[in-house]
Amino acid sequence: MPPLSLCARRFVLGLRTIANALSPRPLHLLSVALLLATAMPAGRAQAQPPEPEEPEPFIEPAESHDMTEVRAVVEAQPAKNGRWDTLHFRMPINPVHVALMRNGKVLVIAGSGNDPDNRRWQAAVWEPTGNTVRTFNLTWDMFCNGMVILPDGRPFVLGGTLKYDPFIGEPRTSAFDPATEKFSALPKMSGGRWYPTGTVLGDGSVLVDSGLNDANGKMNRTVQIWKRGAWTAAGTIFSGVPLYPRQHLLPNGKVFLSGASRDSRIYDPRAHTFTTIATTLFDRPRDYGTSVLLPLTPAQGWKPKVMILGGSGPMATDTTELIDLSVATPKWVAGPKMVKGRIHLNATLLPNGKVLVSGGSEKDEDGATAVEEAQLYDPESDSFAPASTMELPRLYHSTTLLLPDATVAALGGNPRRRRYQSEVEIYSPPYLFNADGSPAKRPTLGRITPAGALRYGAPLQVRTPDALHVSSLVLVRAGAVTHAFDMEQRLVGLSFTAEAGVLKAKAPANGNLAPPGYYLLFIVGDKGVPSMAKFVRLM
Repeated sequence: MPPLSLCARRFVLGLRTIANALSPRPLHLLSVALLLATAMPAGRAQAQPPEPEEPEPFIEPAESHDMTEVRAVVEAQPAKNGRWDTLHFRMPINPVHVALMRNGKVLVIAGSGNDPDNRRWQAAVWEPTGNTVRTFNLTWDMFCNGMVILPDGRPFVLGGTLKYDPFIGEPRTSAFDPATEKFSALPKMSGGRWYPTGTVLGDGSVLVDSGLNDANGKMNRTVQIWKRGAWTAAGTIFSGVPLYPRQHLLPNGKVFLSGASRDSRIYDPRAHTFTTIATTLFDRPRDYGTSVLLPLTPAQGWKPKVMILGGSGPMATDTTELIDLSVATPKWVAGPKMVKGRIHLNATLLPNGKVLVSGGSEKDEDGATAVEEAQLYDPESDSFAPASTMELPRLYHSTTLLLPDATVAALGGNPRRRRYQSEVEIYSPPYLFNADGSPAKRPTLGRITPAGALRYGAPLQVRTPDALHVSSLVLVRAGAVTHAFDMEQRLVGLSFTAEAGVLKAKAPANGNLAPPGYYLLFIVGDKGVPSMAKFVRLM
């Protein structure tokens, strides 16, 4: 699309400055801006040729989407729907991969940023409370990596891009220190991995599988586990494994693979075996759909349930499915339909146990069919409710991330090469507003003891003057998101008793329920309003 005129840009900036001055919340500005229609360039690179010996993994066509200016969206009922606000700064690199770190900052990785001609590989650290960002160069291309967060709080990057068109995977790995803001090289994997998935296991080790290799760009079917500073072989994955498989650690220590393929499997890290346990109702793979492990709560006996949403291609489905993995013979059942079909959507767990579902499009890589209506899924009622309207299309390579203030950041969108959505949006859920739209009063989160790491099964105390008015105490694992899937997010509720000024609880029983590492601790008041979070380390 043609760029805005200088006058129009100054007009938008002026509106944003005024709105920012009127905003009651320092992180956000009132949603007031302009939207110009875009024309989507037609050119796309071709996908990887099929493998003769096994089914071809789905590879998203290469992309290049023009940036879009924002439009005026004013939410009339924030206490009912929440509110989306667009920040008045732009992310300077393509935020393909994001991870919330233990200090509240966000690691953003672009690598080559979906530009095969770009040899300036970059990452950044974004500080959301002040909206400052520092970019820096990388020594190799971390574009299309897998990323988890190690128990010590360092984001762990698995693979990336060695070559474009056809894509060849990178075998290198690296860990990022939040304190020094520097990467350190770690041992290479058994081969390249482009589009791999990482999963932190109950003992703090890291499972990695899938991804295109560095020999001929075919599927890397080796399974590996990172433990005590080294990689060990952990089996061979099944033929036809998708890229970026959607995986969740279960409370029994096994790993559930929910997609994108129809057959759902359990991986046993001890036996190194995969077992098919169910088949989805949807009759096609849910390519670029998403998957969420729903909250593990004491009221439900910490029973694991998983929800899958949307996906397919080129047209997206509006269907969802749920599976209860605590029963002897799990099977998928139909969940509620979304407002529209979504592909490249994101789903984010909130402290109150609901799931924010946002972004995507009805047709793959088609901005004209962008789904800007967000929704809140309530696991208790098994239903969706409106969650206001995003100001910008969020398609391929978009991400969402829960922040310590209980809001959600939405970044990126890059359904065509060399261009990306640089604006950042913040979603403030309904729990942050009174009925008249003013900010809701939050419970106060005070001192947490023990002050150091929480030990599994050990007692803990949370000081708060609102103790007698707290409905839940939850740990939410800091997220690491890319390609419509969060490899880290997890919500674990804690049993507690309340006395004047203090909550008394126990840490999760073991690492299978809550893998070791850093979590956001929230208290949620009896009116559903969460506190600001504090990071705690579980080990």
